[in-house]
Amino acid sequence: MTRLKSEMLVSAAMRYAAAELIDCVLVRRGDGDAGTIFIHLDALDGRHKLLARSLDFDGVYNWRAITGDGADGTGWVDAQTAASRLDRELAMDPDAFVIAVADNRARNPFLGPSG
Repeated sequence: MTRLKSEMLVSAAMRYAAAELIDCVLVRRGDGDAGTIFIHLDALDGRHKLLARSLDFDGVYNWRAITGDGADGTGWVDAQTAASRLDRELAMDPDAFVIAVADNRARNPFLGPSG
């Protein structure tokens, strides 16, 4: 199985976001070959969520919330909590990409039309 480079994935997601009028900004450019990708979702109503791309046991990539340990399990937190968590992640992995998405539907541009 061929793995796409992080830079290609980010570029494609940014083009898709532009076409769908999703406010999406590349905040930090990471390692082009294999940089971790973080998405900071802002639902424009005070809710924020950090997503990280991870590989499951079947070899399939998924997006998982890395914020919010609440009972609802949705991952939504306030802006400061999301920013603090992102700062901690970047301290461990300075080669990561960070994409900020401000969208009232909280769409993940990496998921395309199905997301």
